[in-house]
Amino acid sequence: MPRLSAQIAASAIAAAVIGLLDAALVTTGHLGAAGAIEYVPARLWIVSPAVWLMLAAAACAIVLPLMRRWGGVCVIAALATAFTAIRLHTRVVLLIAALAVLFALLAIASGWMLRWMAKPRRALAAGVAGVVSVCAIAAAARPLPPAAGSPRHGANGPNVIVIFLDTVRYDAVFDAGGRVRDGLPALARLRAGSTAFTRAYSTTSWTLPAHLSAVTGLPADQLGVSFDAQIYRRPDRTLAERFQARGYRTAAVISNAFVNEGTGFQRGYDTFEQAKAGLDVCRTAPGSLADTYWPWASAAICNWTASDVTRRALALMNDENGPFFLTLNYMDAHEPYYVERPCAESNGYAAATRCLDRSLAPIVDWRSPRRPTVIALAGDHGEQFGEHGLRQHGNSLYVQLLHVPLIVRPPGTAVARTDTEPISLAALPALVDMAGPPPARGDGPVLSLLYPPETAHLPSQWSAIGGPWHLIVRENGPDALYDLSSDPAEARDLAAANPADPVVARLRAAIDQMRREPKPDLRRFRSLGYIH
Repeated sequence: MPRLSAQIAASAIAAAVIGLLDAALVTTGHLGAAGAIEYVPARLWIVSPAVWLMLAAAACAIVLPLMRRWGGVCVIAALATAFTAIRLHTRVVLLIAALAVLFALLAIASGWMLRWMAKPRRALAAGVAGVVSVCAIAAAARPLPPAAGSPRHGANGPNVIVIFLDTVRYDAVFDAGGRVRDGLPALARLRAGSTAFTRAYSTTSWTLPAHLSAVTGLPADQLGVSFDAQIYRRPDRTLAERFQARGYRTAAVISNAFVNEGTGFQRGYDTFEQAKAGLDVCRTAPGSLADTYWPWASAAICNWTASDVTRRALALMNDENGPFFLTLNYMDAHEPYYVERPCAESNGYAAATRCLDRSLAPIVDWRSPRRPTVIALAGDHGEQFGEHGLRQHGNSLYVQLLHVPLIVRPPGTAVARTDTEPISLAALPALVDMAGPPPARGDGPVLSLLYPPETAHLPSQWSAIGGPWHLIVRENGPDALYDLSSDPAEARDLAAANPADPVVARLRAAIDQMRREPKPDLRRFRSLGYIH
């Protein structure tokens, strides 16, 4: 009878090998394993084998008590089959061929495997499991953040909190009259003492450049960031770097894995907390499967739920020894629109937004006895639900993706104000940094752009909004023109009518100027994971 320890050892070795192969696919981007995120942390090489080892342990617990002779072989076969099926599920012909080769190799090697597993391998089994477990713990560990009370020389001014509501479009928060919708009491309280910008527009329709524009003040065409080039390299300082230079403690709690430490977004933060599982665990083959088909895993493991973000944020909100600058990113309104169980609501975008509001309450209602606190809350981009035949985001520049909520509560006692002029999300630094210049609000249009990856087969697009008009120019495609004053949902394209309005001419000239910026090379993009 084969020894149990030998079967466990064989399963553990196979799991470790598969895990390393899985990490290699993610790192190199082969078979689309890298997904849409360019940055791959080094700890993936430890986390991936650990994930597969846990699966092997579960399989052994089920199979080995039932199959005394062939249990180890069956566990190895199951792991190899699962890995092959997940990674090749979109390539049916290659999948069939790979499975045929795999089963042939297992049939040929099964005799040798049975003989190998006929001997005890206790030390080897314990060694493999122990090494991988220790490495996994070490990889998951992170250094403790600086003490919340650590003072810096020269720090002075209000606390500043910037909140990004990922994928929350304008009409998810405000009704047509500019009032906060029912069911969002925390946002209503914030609005009551703040300025609401009813015509705020993002610089693009996907996460990374939208966030970077909002913290640098740069338009999307000057960031040097695209789906393919996901690193901000410019010397222009981010908000965190500006506040850090003035002696503020700086911290961030980020749920979205796209806004990761490899992009440059972390520049200037003393403490940068992120849902790192989205960068490693959820990029392994089993993790990607869970991320795609299990909403709870996608929301709570691959990202953080709103309550997780708030809990971590509150631990950082201590200004006893000086002011702080804090950036938060909430992902609950991003697909799969996860609703936490305490909210007791059915899933869906609107329900996720209402549930998110509950977790925002402790942040919105927080007050310091020592100094005022500035709060800026913005959506980074919107979401499409069938408008123009499109869904989700990152695939157009229609108003459903660009029009976002923007609320800024100034320091001290404030009243509700409304700003109805078009404003770019890139104006956010000027709105929250009281030491900087005020936002430029001249006659210039609000500009946005989208460079889809070449493999998405979508045209590059440029957008300009000024006065009542929204002009969209597409590369090798028809232009679109909408009158937002009479058609806020952009149901009637007026481009063919070619209205003789000088504002439209200025919008077109602004887009022509924007198009002179070098277009990034998109040919190396490895996946359509973000394009829907």
